[in-house]
Amino acid sequence: MLLRMGRGVGVGGVSKEPLPLADFTGRAGETGAVGDHLLAEPAALVMITGGPGIGKSTIALEAFRDDRRETLFVDLAAQSSAPVQSLNVLQRLIFLATNGAEDPPPTLAAAMSRWQQLCAEQAPAVILDDAHNEAQVRPVLDAPGRGPVVVTSRRLLSGLDATLRVAVEPMPIDESVGLLARIVPSEGSSDNLRDLASLCSGVPLALRVAGSRIAASGDTASDFVAAMRAEERRLRMLAHHDVSVEAAFAVSYRDLEANVARQFRALAVIDGATFGADIATAPLGTAASRGDAAADTEDSLEELVELGLVEPRGGNRYRVHDLLRVFALEQLVIAEGSDAITARRELLRSVVLARLRAAAGWFSPAGPAKAEFPDSASARAWITAEVDHWWPAFEAAFTEQRHTTVVEVADALQWFSNLWPAWGHWWDLFGHAVDAAKSQQDSAAASRLLGRRTWAALMERGDREAALDVALEGQAEALRSGKEAVVAEAEYHVAWALLVLRRPEEALPHIEAAVAGHLRTGNRDALLQCRSMYGAALHLLSRHEEAIEAFRVVLAELPASSSDPGTGFTRVVALEEISKSAIALERWDEAEAAAGDGFAVASEMAWDIGAVRALRQRSEARLGAGLTIEAYHDAKRGLAMIEDERNDAQAVAVRAELESILGRLTVGTDIAGDVQAS
Repeated sequence: MLLRMGRGVGVGGVSKEPLPLADFTGRAGETGAVGDHLLAEPAALVMITGGPGIGKSTIALEAFRDDRRETLFVDLAAQSSAPVQSLNVLQRLIFLATNGAEDPPPTLAAAMSRWQQLCAEQAPAVILDDAHNEAQVRPVLDAPGRGPVVVTSRRLLSGLDATLRVAVEPMPIDESVGLLARIVPSEGSSDNLRDLASLCSGVPLALRVAGSRIAASGDTASDFVAAMRAEERRLRMLAHHDVSVEAAFAVSYRDLEANVARQFRALAVIDGATFGADIATAPLGTAASRGDAAADTEDSLEELVELGLVEPRGGNRYRVHDLLRVFALEQLVIAEGSDAITARRELLRSVVLARLRAAAGWFSPAGPAKAEFPDSASARAWITAEVDHWWPAFEAAFTEQRHTTVVEVADALQWFSNLWPAWGHWWDLFGHAVDAAKSQQDSAAASRLLGRRTWAALMERGDREAALDVALEGQAEALRSGKEAVVAEAEYHVAWALLVLRRPEEALPHIEAAVAGHLRTGNRDALLQCRSMYGAALHLLSRHEEAIEAFRVVLAELPASSSDPGTGFTRVVALEEISKSAIALERWDEAEAAAGDGFAVASEMAWDIGAVRALRQRSEARLGAGLTIEAYHDAKRGLAMIEDERNDAQAVAVRAELESILGRLTVGTDIAGDVQAS
């Protein structure tokens, strides 16, 4: 590449800076995409966009490294107080294209005419670096016969009809370590360099400044990392001579309107890796359900994306890398005072936990208290997508001893937890809530929450002994409360733990005590669950006819149709247990029908593990009936519904059972051939 650069004042002189960088590292995907496109499109317009210090200019130059064409480079100075005007852009290009042999025309029309002539004669490649707006670039593009043009900008410049757009993100950790190792070869590829790369958030400018400071000072990477771990020092450490990461960020920040700058500062207190508009709104104390507030926030976020201060992550989600978050935190203190961080964080957590309770209300028998979500599907999507925000908020509430909030949130999540056992933190969540209830000397609440922790021990952790210990603790708290309904519920959980330990004879007295208590208090729903538990005990005692009859009675007493999730869970479990006992009695048709009905109900509820368990039962029934191909399909379908990364106890158990069925199906048979033939 023959590179001519116009960077000076006025028309601009030829720079003698050595570019591209000799130690350029990584970015193969970006440079390859740009390079290939330049070869394929003679008049390409490539837009390379990204945040401050992300390496846009370097990628543009590197893409031309092996290109033998003459390349003209002009810095459009978007980050200066006086970005280059379109006339001056053309004048600099004309000056470079003619090797300074002629004075560029003084008017825009004349300059455009001369530039078009030069393009027809030479078709040079052009790099327009650091563009401020579309107007700077358009006259360069309006030249028939021109060569390829690459534009870099912190802004998206959506008004340009680019043939290729490349959004540059922070470097992956391995590439970041590779760059540091080239700058500071004495450190090799040590863990210290990996830590340093992480603290630099993969921002090439930060990596180069950090590496250069270590190389120049003779300090070790370990010393530099230790200094950078303190957030209040991090940006100050990333300055070397006249290059400063903080200064690069500040240029974009100064371009923000007041409301957008306020939104940017508020993002500093957000916990999760990515966020949506409603989370971004929360630190400002604005109700996420207000349409105008949400729209204003989305507009602000898009403006921050436009300036490279926020990264779009797809699906209307965004990300702020750690260095920019530290910068935003500093600006928050400067603009709003030293108490602003605590105030904004408290607002965020309060709004997020209130929204969590509203979402969880969709899965409570009482239904949602507020219409913040249009349906249960959107509520469920919010809970799972925003867990990285509400879980830290919940833990903070526990640490700060806001006991009422902790108990209320845990109670709200009781029914939803059944639908998401794969999360992996229910044991901790309900444990915090138990401690909070005990701190309030509320034995009834502690017992109720110990019941949920019994569920977590069984369904999430698969720890049967711990489940019994927790259930007995709940029984003791219930007795202390003196409330009959609470005692009855605790007896239910003790019975459940004993049944899972396959101790049905010991479970029966607790089931009877629970039934008696719920009869006296008139809790019909809880009574049905106890009768369902009684049927499970009969099954374990091999009293299968009685078990089936008990579960048929439960089904008969359930509402024919109900949006109550408790009713749905009870129906699915009853059908599963009928199928189990029917299989034990070799009544294959009855077992298959019950399992099929259970699968339909669980699927309608979006209870994935309930649906998988129903498929397991139907596969067993079909295998018993000699329907091997149908059994195979059910087992494979069930396995496909369990995500590979799931390791909660329910998923682990049912996965092993389905694999066992497949193993039995394939022993001594050509089931694969039969399936293919079918």
